[in-house]
Amino acid sequence: MLAMSPLAVAALVTGGLAVGRLLVGSVLLARHLRRSRVASIPPGPTPPISLLKPLYGDEPGLAENLVATLRQNYPEFEVLWLHERSDDPALAAVERAVSSVPDVPTRRVAGRASDAANPKVGVLLKGAAGARHGILACADSDVRPDPLYLRDIANALAEGDAVSFLPVLFGMRTLGGRLVGLMLDVEGALTVLLTRGQVTTGATIALRRDALDAIGGYAAVKDSIADDHALGVALRRAGRRLVLARRAARMFAPGGTMRDTIVGWGRWTRTVRSAAPRFHWAHLPFAFAPLLCVVAGATTPPCPWALGVLVVHTVVRAGVALAVDLRFCRDGSLRRAIPLLPLLWLFEPLGWLIGTFGRTVLWRGRRYRLEGGRATLVER
Repeated sequence: MLAMSPLAVAALVTGGLAVGRLLVGSVLLARHLRRSRVASIPPGPTPPISLLKPLYGDEPGLAENLVATLRQNYPEFEVLWLHERSDDPALAAVERAVSSVPDVPTRRVAGRASDAANPKVGVLLKGAAGARHGILACADSDVRPDPLYLRDIANALAEGDAVSFLPVLFGMRTLGGRLVGLMLDVEGALTVLLTRGQVTTGATIALRRDALDAIGGYAAVKDSIADDHALGVALRRAGRRLVLARRAARMFAPGGTMRDTIVGWGRWTRTVRSAAPRFHWAHLPFAFAPLLCVVAGATTPPCPWALGVLVVHTVVRAGVALAVDLRFCRDGSLRRAIPLLPLLWLFEPLGWLIGTFGRTVLWRGRRYRLEGGRATLVER
């Protein structure tokens, strides 16, 4: 047997790890897909729910997202529109949504807690104080839920104290949007499934008020830029049980320019490194595995085994993307993005490197410095 170069060894080791992770994730995804059928959500308790919607500016599809939020097959719920400024452009979309579905109790809650470095948590603090019901569900403004969304939450809370959701992007139209969709719809789904729903995302986090009180309320994460992740960590440390909802929280994300994509991706990877450094470093071999396989297969002497691993990795990843598209995206946007998988061989390492170097991020018009998962406002 010919001795392999260190590069070939590195490619085979990282590629093997990446393929193994994808295969395990594929099995977990198949199980989750069986649970996610509409018929698999049985009738159950329907306690009243307060749905908190933090808003910031207008965005593509916002009115449609808010209309879907109101059109729930659920007996009793309220929606609180949380906004920092009274002239927020998102309020026009709120007006259109409320006009379309006028029979749902809704309220606007303006302003934010001044001592919260994270403006989203600042409005959540005010919203939670004014919510009437004992179950609070917070969902980002890009989430476009289906009519059984709140029933899914109620069924999951019958088994635990808090609910996490599989995050799925759909509606991707631009090159940047499709690259992010390929990355997050596959990697995000696998991460949540491999941790059995113990990783919480902004797509939706629903919890009982007593569970929120047990960790000190939303104030416990007021200075964290990754408030969704920090909230899940705090709940687990308090001994509260997190349950993964049966279906996904679908987020409408058509995407922007490549510059916007790179800036946004850099913000996300830096946030991950600050809030969950072990996850950031553990993701190193998975981010670089395809690129290492390409280089090992193209060098002299070439390593055909590395190219074989790359083919298997690409095929399995495409299969996961196809399954997510058919069940959750349901619009073909992720399926049409599959031919872009080779671009991820460069895009993922670039994102990882941006996250590794640099500690500042621009978010909601403010620049923050990240340290140990906490955010310090640098400039407005």
